[in-house]
Amino acid sequence: MTAKNAVVFSRLITLILLAALLMLLAAPAYEVSAQAGAVATINTGRLNVRAGPSLAYDDITSVPFQTEVVLLGRAVDTTWVQIRIPGGQVGWVNYLYLRTYARLDSLPITWTTPVPPITNPAPLPGTPRYHTVRAGETLQTIAARYGTTWQTLAALNNLPNANYIYVGQQLLISGGTTTPTYPPPTGGTHVVQPGETLQIIAARYGTTWYALAAANNITDPNRIYVGQVLVIPSGPPPQPRYYTVQQGDRIYEIARRYGVSPLAIIAANNLGNANLIYPGQRLVIP
Repeated sequence: MTAKNAVVFSRLITLILLAALLMLLAAPAYEVSAQAGAVATINTGRLNVRAGPSLAYDDITSVPFQTEVVLLGRAVDTTWVQIRIPGGQVGWVNYLYLRTYARLDSLPITWTTPVPPITNPAPLPGTPRYHTVRAGETLQTIAARYGTTWQTLAALNNLPNANYIYVGQQLLISGGTTTPTYPPPTGGTHVVQPGETLQIIAARYGTTWYALAAANNITDPNRIYVGQVLVIPSGPPPQPRYYTVQQGDRIYEIARRYGVSPLAIIAANNLGNANLIYPGQRLVIP
């Protein structure tokens, strides 16, 4: 390459770099206008994907825990978002069941019409309301659908273990009163038997495992032993508290703020990894 050609080549490279720099400077307005295309992860046992942004729409499929989906948009004035699942199918889920760093209000609005109400009429006061368990559902997802807690459902249905429900099972959601009734104390103590857990014992006495843990100063709800004598608290159990995770929060800091153990929070929220909490996540505080 001659000296003249080298100069021309150098100038060409300089022009290309300047053009690239100008494109980068012009890009931010486009890049942050929306986060369509951001990736999110399913953060519940199995999530139903619907044809539209409401429970009034039929399920079109369901996706398991930790499936990665692509965010496409949102419905105006709701927390429902449009997603694309692996395989290309498009549908709607509630943003509350996703783990993502994309902000809800940064997504483009892809549904502007009013969301239709659920067509099922509300039952008359005192009328029992039931739910038939479907494949992939857990007590937590069912409770979230009806605006209650899994602890309430477990007590209403006398479930000895909240992790064991089966397809086709009829669960009582409400009826008669909005809160469950609790059996009277039977002597005030219980001796732990082989195979029992704090949840099983709590369901037997109409209380919650975290009320038992508090009454017996148990810091790790997974560690009870055969022959241990537990004090059974009388009366209805206290309603759970909730905390919405903020940026930079850690489990042990949240636990210290509420005066409970980190293990209790981990157990109450079925956290597989205590380090994987995210801003906007709602935690039960036992």
